[in-house]
Amino acid sequence: MCKNELTKLLGWPGYRVYRHEIDERAKTLKLWIRRKRGNRKLIYSGCGCKLEEAHEVSERAVRDLPCMEFRTTVVVEVYRVCCPDCGIKMEKVPQLPSKAPFSKRFEDAVGQACESAAARQVALRFGLPASTVPANR
Repeated sequence: MCKNELTKLLGWPGYRVYRHEIDERAKTLKLWIRRKRGNRKLIYSGCGCKLEEAHEVSERAVRDLPCMEFRTTVVVEVYRVCCPDCGIKMEKVPQLPSKAPFSKRFEDAVGQACESAAARQVALRFGLPASTVPANR
């Protein structure tokens, strides 16, 4: 599967897949993504101002919704930006609402599943420790 097709399957607006790894035995898919070329404005997570220069680049791995039978991890390039008023802080990424190692849509899916099933069942279904599921409600 080509990277352009994986980018479309992932469905993260403004980001593209530049590398992928599939482990058929473990049923895991790992996607490395970065901003698309035209998507250069960085939003400061503190005050919300838009900046163009990154102070530092790092990677953050988050669990996302499964793709077919594959457990999916997305490794996102994230930027630390320097706001002239507030200082250095991580950029705001809409798909990563918290510091938890999960994407927003993964957290939403777990929360929705908790509305109609017991926490232990939800944990088993999503491959999570049972102690973490009630916190996602």
